[in-house]
Amino acid sequence: MDIKAQIQRDRISAMKAGQTERKATLDYILGEIQKKEKDPNAKGDIAVSVIAAYIKSLREFIEQHKSSKPDVCAKYEAEIAMLQEYLPRQLSESELREEIEKLRASGLNKKGLIMKALKENHGAAVDGKVAAALLDAMGIH
Repeated sequence: MDIKAQIQRDRISAMKAGQTERKATLDYILGEIQKKEKDPNAKGDIAVSVIAAYIKSLREFIEQHKSSKPDVCAKYEAEIAMLQEYLPRQLSESELREEIEKLRASGLNKKGLIMKALKENHGAAVDGKVAAALLDAMGIH
């Protein structure tokens, strides 16, 4: 089942169960997905990119306001946990290291080329920040 359809089902369930905050979050995500679907330049899995971008913005807010607005940050942490259920499982650091070694063995030795290959092969299962940090730690530039 695709992510958008699952979100739509979960939204209806949240509405029936009286889970107003969950429903509001899913309404927002569905609206953003529908908006992005109309963009002719949109590429890849739109639902995943919308959810990932929203989670990133929530994390940035939390980082900036964790001491001044702990109640809002706690609410956003709960939203992040809920939305992560819709994202594909991320490759672990050891899995990433293994994939990087395979790519290096096939002749790729530049950070940009390896990052591109990781994204092509694994898509949203690769956390770009983790992969870049791992490449830096391995001395690949």
